Amino acid sequence: RQARKNRTMVISINLALAISLLAATAFPCVSFSPSSSYTDTRRPLSLASELSYRVERVDPARRPGGRRLGRLANSNRGQSTGGGPSSLYDDAPKNKPWTFGILTSGFPPQQLLVPFVKFLTFNVWRLMMNELVTHDSDGRFVRESFQAGNDPSPLDLPAAGRSRYRLYLGNPCPWCHRVKATMAILGLDADIPTTTLIDDAEKASKGGWILPRPSPSDAENIADELVTGDLAGVYNFCYRDILDEGERYSGRCTAPLLVDAESGKIVTNESNEIMILLNDYARRKQDMEESAKTDLRPVGMEAELDGATKKWFDLLWNGAYRCGFATSQLAYDEAAADVLRGLREMDDHLASSRFLLGDAITEVDLKNFAWVTRHDYAYTVIFKSPGGRIAQYSNISRYVKELVEDYPMLLDSVDLPDACGSYYRQLFMLNFGRVVPYVPSVREWIAAL
Repeated sequence: RQARKNRTMVISINLALAISLLAATAFPCVSFSPSSSYTDTRRPLSLASELSYRVERVDPARRPGGRRLGRLANSNRGQSTGGGPSSLYDDAPKNKPWTFGILTSGFPPQQLLVPFVKFLTFNVWRLMMNELVTHDSDGRFVRESFQAGNDPSPLDLPAAGRSRYRLYLGNPCPWCHRVKATMAILGLDADIPTTTLIDDAEKASKGGWILPRPSPSDAENIADELVTGDLAGVYNFCYRDILDEGERYSGRCTAPLLVDAESGKIVTNESNEIMILLNDYARRKQDMEESAKTDLRPVGMEAELDGATKKWFDLLWNGAYRCGFATSQLAYDEAAADVLRGLREMDDHLASSRFLLGDAITEVDLKNFAWVTRHDYAYTVIFKSPGGRIAQYSNISRYVKELVEDYPMLLDSVDLPDACGSYYRQLFMLNFGRVVPYVPSVREWIAAL
């Protein structure tokens, strides 16, 4: 708790210093007039501020030599037919936001101001990034394990049509997406109730997930703590037997999360384990019902599947996050090289295969689908993951199209605008402006491949 207070103090001091310095240096040259004809008799120090000074801030009629400056300003705008200004440029709006005018005034000197602001903003940003995720001393993102729960045992088949389990999944999360895709492919949506989490860090007491308002059927025969509040409350409830009175769960409250609703205990919050448990559950159910079998983890292929998962995780699935969360150029360059290698090797592999492993769909393809759908509109932009668009890779593009043709339920496994948009809305330290770009639906994206 003391360490958290110290970190908060450091952030506050840095921000206070920045605001104080900027205010102190800017006020001598601030114009409080909204008029665009304000004139400062001091000359700017840089070419960029010189052009801005002449075009937007100077009234040529009020300065010595104003006609000459006015002609120069007009020459920058160009002339259209009829002698009017070029339509390529706009006049400065009368209601433009108020600013200190630091860069156009030339005081403080740009040679001092820019390095200072760069230093300050970088260190505040790096402090925020270290709070968000774990890094090593060279700025590499380290994905820690926040695994919780008991040693998972096979899930019980539903008794009297009612499941004892509950899944917590969030649409933006790729690790949740792979679990949701597994549920869809295996036809388990009616077997295990799912709570669709909402990503809202401002309302969550811890982490970023809150629970939606429960329906009457959700609230039947289940503890209120498992269907109301936020995901942190679910973790606190599931660990109630080992926490002291008033104590809260101290680990990360992550999704996906599989809970035994009858006992109020966590089964596991590790996506790979959840997929294995769901596949085993579906296999036993199919045997009992003598129905058609879809096996995402065939017996005898476990080692190959785990090896493929490890390979693509290191190169692509986690490689994109290593790019986005790198806090040094070295860390980014290493991650970017892995992503480029992964894209090349995946495209080469799929030139002679319909799937990433074997001749039928497996858990590896579903894990990959969660990554590939986010690559173009999230990872390449906000994470600076290299390699261009998926459409540039003909074999990966064909693979994605054939996958959804054979398994159309995958199209409904993700809301792509919401999933990609969440990266821009929630990871504010990577998108300070909070502007969310256009993101197509998954159907539109695949149609354009």
